[in-house]
Amino acid sequence: MVHVFMGRKVVVVSSLSDPITVVARAVGGVEARLIILRELLEGPKTGLDLRYALARKLGVSPRSISDAKLYFNLQALENSGLIVRYRDWKSKYAEINPKMLQAVRRYLNVSTSVSCLAALDSEPLLMREIGWRLKEQEGISPSKYVFIAENKMKGKIGGRVEETEVVWVNDEDLYDYEKVYRIAEDALKKLIFKYETIIDVTDGTRVTVAALQQLAWEYGLRVFYLKGKPYDKRRVVWIKNG
Repeated sequence: MVHVFMGRKVVVVSSLSDPITVVARAVGGVEARLIILRELLEGPKTGLDLRYALARKLGVSPRSISDAKLYFNLQALENSGLIVRYRDWKSKYAEINPKMLQAVRRYLNVSTSVSCLAALDSEPLLMREIGWRLKEQEGISPSKYVFIAENKMKGKIGGRVEETEVVWVNDEDLYDYEKVYRIAEDALKKLIFKYETIIDVTDGTRVTVAALQQLAWEYGLRVFYLKGKPYDKRRVVWIKNG
């Protein structure tokens, strides 16, 4: 199945397939594909960028990396849904399919800093508590937080931590699945290439929680919530951890 991501065609990997298995099958033990994926974790690359990267890593001259070899390996990764290729002006670029980005990181054992995407509905002090619980119980200290919140929460939120962004949304939109899904996905797109984004579903409307969980499954992200009553010593529970 092919979807469009930011104007680019993206092969969608079946949710029935384990993402790590998909990556392993696409790589197929081919060193050139491993090199390409590692390079693309740094961001979009042109064919010329990848040719020089392959030559450097394989210890050969760039001229020995034929167009056919480069194309064959890029095509295999694209057909498997791992990468996206697109043209920008006169250059053609490749980048990792955002929905497979976290799976590629795990397969290559590449870690990055963490961000947290969550929603606020009835717990104005949740912002700081998430940080406490993650750090004390899981040893995780997110570098950035993004919260989706109703406009009615303005002026009520307390304990706001550094590196926190709030996406303010009209109250009625948080009860419209398609609208809140798009809002949450737009926020995620700004985070995912730089961070491992984890999803918190402690608070938020039922519709918002459903949209966040759907994104987590589509993008292969970890999901948690804080178990217990507000202001008690709550416990981090992973709904999806890996």
